[in-house]
Amino acid sequence: MHYTKDLINNNIMSIEDEKKKICEESQIFASSSFLTTYKIVVDKLPKYYGLNIYDFNEVSTKIRKQKEFLNKNCIYDKISDKYIPLKDIIISANHNPHRYHAEIQNKIDCLEKKAKEFNLIPIFMTLTLPSEYHKMKTDRITKELVYNSKYNGMTPKESVKELTSMLARLRHDRSLKELSKNQRIFYRVNEPHKDGTPHTHILLFIPKDRVQRVKTAFNRLFDSKANDIQTDIQNAKAYVMKYINKTLPLSKKEKLTTKERYLNAWYSKHRINRFNSSRTLAPINLYRLLYKRFSLIELTNLVDKNILQIHTLVDNTQKIMEIFDGEELLYLRSSNFDIRTRHIDFDTFLKSINRNEGYPPLNRFTEGQ
Repeated sequence: MHYTKDLINNNIMSIEDEKKKICEESQIFASSSFLTTYKIVVDKLPKYYGLNIYDFNEVSTKIRKQKEFLNKNCIYDKISDKYIPLKDIIISANHNPHRYHAEIQNKIDCLEKKAKEFNLIPIFMTLTLPSEYHKMKTDRITKELVYNSKYNGMTPKESVKELTSMLARLRHDRSLKELSKNQRIFYRVNEPHKDGTPHTHILLFIPKDRVQRVKTAFNRLFDSKANDIQTDIQNAKAYVMKYINKTLPLSKKEKLTTKERYLNAWYSKHRINRFNSSRTLAPINLYRLLYKRFSLIELTNLVDKNILQIHTLVDNTQKIMEIFDGEELLYLRSSNFDIRTRHIDFDTFLKSINRNEGYPPLNRFTEGQ
């Protein structure tokens, strides 16, 4: 009896110990699962401009691959037997920001000159979208971003199109529609709010006698609490360059803050153009072909007077084949160039040039597909 009783007690203790052990292991498992889940949730939360770490890494990978392609490929001139690295001729906010910034500044200068030529004065407008376009909103108490229950599901790319529609409503108002294209010159900058929803700034040049009518139309069409128009602009170029520099941090410094890196990623992730303008100046693709011959303002005047003869492909009007100034051939699209891929280390390639050794022999390159 005593033996049986002791045995039963021991079994009871063993069962209780087993239950305790299972319970402890369950708590440990639950705790670790919670931590893992919590980490995943945190990673998926937006960090800056509505982007999380996965969005940022996706864009970073895309830009890195683009840089690798530009570094490994070049244009080969069959006549001069020279190679021109693609990275040296690309004009991009991510891959050649200094040249891109210089081109933008040149464009602003020329727009301002054309505005003075037509006796126009500047006004500055900011357009924003209603609450339902914002995926996140700021909590009144904590001041942190929280999910907006009124969100309509519009992506930033779609939201930019809505901003364009808002600007079109103003442009189609009689206060602006009655003006010629040379009497309504504008430059536009797209920028994200901190939750990633875009808003837009517009520098608009118009005749002085139209300023009050445009202001009245603006206040009639848009909510004055969320949208703004300023008519007392002293230095138009400096005013808009402030926003341009803000959206192009790479043009001013090489080491960016985390927030600035996310800002760059926002434009790439959503495929949003930083800048747009009226068709006042010569097309930029034409200017890039003739910039060694003409300044942008000179080229614009030639285009306005229909002096240049520009020949393009029938099925692709963006592909310019020939440009004539009277009988003089200014540009001829050459078949003497092709793209080739380097199979040598790019640093070695540059060092060979710096040592005046010339370009590597042809057999160290292959034609691109």
